[in-house]
Amino acid sequence: MSESEEKPVLLGYVHFDTPAMHNYVSEFLITQETADKVFRNKYVKVEDANKHLFIGRVIEGPFFLPEEIDRGSAFAQTSILRGDKFPVVPNYYALSRVELLGEMSEGVLQTTNTRPLPKSPVVELTPKDVQDLIGLRGGMLIGRLLGYENVVAMMDANNKKILPRNIGIFGTVGSGKTNTAQVIIEEASTSGFAVVVIDIEGEYINMDQPSQELKEKLSRFGLKAEGLKDFWVYYPVAGECKRKKAIPFDIGFSSMDPYILSEILNFTEAQERVFFELMDKLLEKTSEEGEEEEEKSEAIRFLEGAPEEVAGEYTIIDAFRTLFGDIIPNQRGGEKAAGYTLAKKLKKLNRAKIFDQPNVSELQVESLLKAGRVNIVDVSGCDEEVKNIVIAWLLKKVFNLKIRAPEKTPKTLIILEEAHTFVSREARERMSATLDMIRTIARRGRKRWLCLGFISQQPAHLPNEIFELCNTRIIHSIKSEHNLQALKATGGDIVEEVWNQIPGLGVGQAIISSPQFNHPIQVDIRPAKSRRELID
Repeated sequence: MSESEEKPVLLGYVHFDTPAMHNYVSEFLITQETADKVFRNKYVKVEDANKHLFIGRVIEGPFFLPEEIDRGSAFAQTSILRGDKFPVVPNYYALSRVELLGEMSEGVLQTTNTRPLPKSPVVELTPKDVQDLIGLRGGMLIGRLLGYENVVAMMDANNKKILPRNIGIFGTVGSGKTNTAQVIIEEASTSGFAVVVIDIEGEYINMDQPSQELKEKLSRFGLKAEGLKDFWVYYPVAGECKRKKAIPFDIGFSSMDPYILSEILNFTEAQERVFFELMDKLLEKTSEEGEEEEEKSEAIRFLEGAPEEVAGEYTIIDAFRTLFGDIIPNQRGGEKAAGYTLAKKLKKLNRAKIFDQPNVSELQVESLLKAGRVNIVDVSGCDEEVKNIVIAWLLKKVFNLKIRAPEKTPKTLIILEEAHTFVSREARERMSATLDMIRTIARRGRKRWLCLGFISQQPAHLPNEIFELCNTRIIHSIKSEHNLQALKATGGDIVEEVWNQIPGLGVGQAIISSPQFNHPIQVDIRPAKSRRELID
């Protein structure tokens, strides 16, 4: 960049305030000659007569107003309507609003309890000043600051306040959120993370192949299209996968958390009572040998605060035998009816072929957690119950491994696509065990570099707990006011004027709110280097 390009430009001067003005917003007036240099998301500095140095960002405007006459006057309107006969428009000026991000003190941007004085000069920040101000540093290349071709947006993969504090990616269909997820996956794996993606639609199954999209835009970032190297795809044997070399797996019935399984299968209270009686019977049968050793290991796990592991192994067939052999014959009335209904639900689950299948191995979580490895678990061919069983089982398995052997496992990122289909606001009351599990993973996992990534096109359907867990949020265009309000309710660091811009964001553009940055930033996300399956 040349010196002339680096030289800051005087854009205008702070205007008098109106009674309705907010503490964090100032207006400034712009001459006709400099109006073309003002755009939304432009960063500026304002130094007033009291030597306060404010830093701001243009969030509204520029609005163009006639200078000597009223905009409703006949002359003003005729010059617009009859432009072919009146080629010269009246002199005009522009007005923009600036979000006051804070005040510089000893080289650090801090909060301020005052505002710039009228007629204070508003000067643009150079790209270098902007890069230094925002702190866009780190090893993960996310994109460019919106409006700044030379200011790259980076995230720090080695900062425990970023990925381990969990990430949420939200946006409507076609807004670019899946591309953003791919970028996070690519950058995290390059930074030494083991990445596990629970793929709801089968969009990520060919990320070992180079992208065929936006190659020119990729080159502007100094990147080229290329696939991931250490890449594996798995799918539940209950479903199917379009990738020919995908590896099928099943789940051991005894390794599934019974409380979460009861929530996924939507048991009634009566069915729950029978189900947990069944679980007790199964545990009794499988713990007859080695009882003392088991009690000791349970005690050690309790003292260490590790998650509880189910003692013994049993299959879903063992569950049927116990249910019909030891429980239903001893029941009466409503309990007996609940037992038979439970049996029907378990039979349906058995037909889905997710548990204890012959000639198929359980997914070995240890093999997933290798530095730089990306694992796709494609559940696109499964029904909702099986999808949710796989998600819950996998989350707990990875968490248990990270708790038991944090020093032997790399930093780990789990991406959950369409998170609202797993945990929803509507089902919150009956999903207490599932939400407790997610909260536990988020709270204890971050200390061991276990990160969760939630992706959703319908954030209004997510429980508030999910938003509270996501310290870093990437928000693409959202048209629905219902979905936007759900984010606004838990996004207090974004001012109303910026929220108003979200419906108009272009494809790939996003607001990023993260502890890494001293304010929410607007970013043009880079294209993914790897291929994505396009889903109709």
